Amino acid sequence: MTLDTVKLHLKDYSITGESNLTVQPATYIAGTGEVVSEFPLFQDKTGKKFKGSKAYLNTDRLNLTIQPFTRSEAGTTCFVSFSVPKIHYGNNFYSVGEEGAQAVFHLVEKELRQAGIHTDIQEADLSRVDTFKNIQTEEPFSSYYTLFPLLKARRAIQRGYGTTFLVHNTQQEFCVYDKLAEMQNREIDTSHFPAQTMRFEHRLLNKKKIEKIYGFSSVSALFSGGYSELKTRQREEWRKSLFSHSVEEVVMLGSRQLEQEMRFFKQKFERNWFEWFLKSYGAYHLAQVAGVEVVRLALQNVEAERTKVWRAEKMLLDTKREIEMLKQEEGSNKTLGVLYQELKEKVCLN
Repeated sequence: MTLDTVKLHLKDYSITGESNLTVQPATYIAGTGEVVSEFPLFQDKTGKKFKGSKAYLNTDRLNLTIQPFTRSEAGTTCFVSFSVPKIHYGNNFYSVGEEGAQAVFHLVEKELRQAGIHTDIQEADLSRVDTFKNIQTEEPFSSYYTLFPLLKARRAIQRGYGTTFLVHNTQQEFCVYDKLAEMQNREIDTSHFPAQTMRFEHRLLNKKKIEKIYGFSSVSALFSGGYSELKTRQREEWRKSLFSHSVEEVVMLGSRQLEQEMRFFKQKFERNWFEWFLKSYGAYHLAQVAGVEVVRLALQNVEAERTKVWRAEKMLLDTKREIEMLKQEEGSNKTLGVLYQELKEKVCLN
């Protein structure tokens, strides 16, 4: 496990008169000209005061925002966020060790200083911490997809996006996705990256949760023994949240999923439900293995009557759709237990 995106709360900083900050003016009501949402933002070293809705600095490496603390309380907060591997390597694919991560934090401090924002980044607090681990899987991502919905975290909301599986609440997120597919969606050439890379990201979304999980929340503590604790705790968090089951329990969960699918067919088709269940599963796997287009061409060569071909193709699609309504693509002949054991070992043990 290694750092990905971090968000820092700069507790002590100063701004020069030649800073690169952009001040976003407050909005106003067109009819009356009344200004709304205007707040004191900062005072530079020359004594000049700036007001507006927020001030920000966006560069290729970092994003900084100065904004009101709350709408009802005076004062402002300053946050800066950046991707550790992206600054270190130019992309966020490969992991960065502690020494490299510390160098990245120094680069961020230097870039802020060059932009007219002076701070000691070691004194900043961690406001968000994303960690990740890439693993190379034995099967394509789709082969594992039916496994993920079984691995539910308590008090969490589950969402699946085809190449992404997300379990989250207001304080943290566990995200599993096809890393190369994600990069390809951003039009990045992935030909020189390892194939079948599955990424596991754990995102802690506030200082309180970071303190609870890691036992610290400052940058100085991160680089004073905290980095090794981060790696240890991450393995434990993945084990507790998504990999707490034994292989036997996962097999049982898979059996319950199959039972739910059978109940759906029994309620819908009553007496002949198992016949329809077998037809649907057969159509589903035939379409998966051969493809609908290939089946259509074969039918046209075997059956001369176009109406019969059309009816057969319609039956294939209809019965296939019954299964697709209930489950996601499997794509592998391996059992759920074997797939689960592979991921658990690669994420939690190695």
